[in-house]
Amino acid sequence: MKKKNVKHRRTKKKIRIKKTRFFLLLIMLALVVFLVPRFKSAAKYVYNIVHEYYLSSKDFYFASDKLSINHTEYELTNNWSGAEMHRIPINMTSKKNDKAVTDADITYTISVTKSDNITATPSKQTGTILGNNHAAPGVEGLNEDYFEVYISPSGGSALPEGSVAWVEITVQSTSPYEQTLTGKIYVEVGSAKISYEIIDAVNQPYLTVNITNSQSVGANVTLNYSPAAVLLDMTDRFYLNATNNTSQQISNYTYLNSITSYVDSLSTTSVKFYKVDATQNYSYTGGSGTPIITLTTPSPPATN
Repeated sequence: MKKKNVKHRRTKKKIRIKKTRFFLLLIMLALVVFLVPRFKSAAKYVYNIVHEYYLSSKDFYFASDKLSINHTEYELTNNWSGAEMHRIPINMTSKKNDKAVTDADITYTISVTKSDNITATPSKQTGTILGNNHAAPGVEGLNEDYFEVYISPSGGSALPEGSVAWVEITVQSTSPYEQTLTGKIYVEVGSAKISYEIIDAVNQPYLTVNITNSQSVGANVTLNYSPAAVLLDMTDRFYLNATNNTSQQISNYTYLNSITSYVDSLSTTSVKFYKVDATQNYSYTGGSGTPIITLTTPSPPATN
């Protein structure tokens, strides 16, 4: 009987040792994942994905065209003269698509850090994305919000051509759930010419055309496009200052298909277009590919 008790105690001891080793192994793995930078980054990425999935199950959608839960980096090349104040537009949304939207209002805070060669200030410190609970005739801007980050050269002198500045933007929702979006935007000072880019994202209802005139004189520029794909925002200052427009007929309706307007020297002008198909992404930063909107600089009239 005594031998059986000894054997039983030994068996229980072995079980306790195995359990202890198992929990120690779990602790060691957790330490490796969260203390080793490579695994810590992977763990954070997985956590963010799981957290976003959880929030979407609550019909909470919090997204941006330039920021994301796992940090986004953008290079905006050749679109700033390096002399004047430059606006970086940030679009916020609380919808996944036209059918998946957040009913509640989402409030959020904005903070920025930047490189030493610029100053950077957000156009507001807090924002609110109105939810679908406000849906009613005449209510506009639901599930969307917008702010800008203003950057200027520090020290009071223009940055030389080819210089690169950066601004890191953090947006955190505070209600009804907490979610953080971040992004780092690099801005390169362009050469002395007129250039442009198209900022867009999938499921975003509109796109933005940024026109940069790095020349020492102002100039007229023409934007050409198909109204079957994009429609100009008729309240945009670029349209209100237009010097020439052309149009075409589609299904017995007249739509603009080109617009010519003036852009100041050493400046960046943003022009807004609404997309006919919001699921498309018409982003363009130069190089290969055919942009949905093209830019030309008309020749000045001949003088006698």
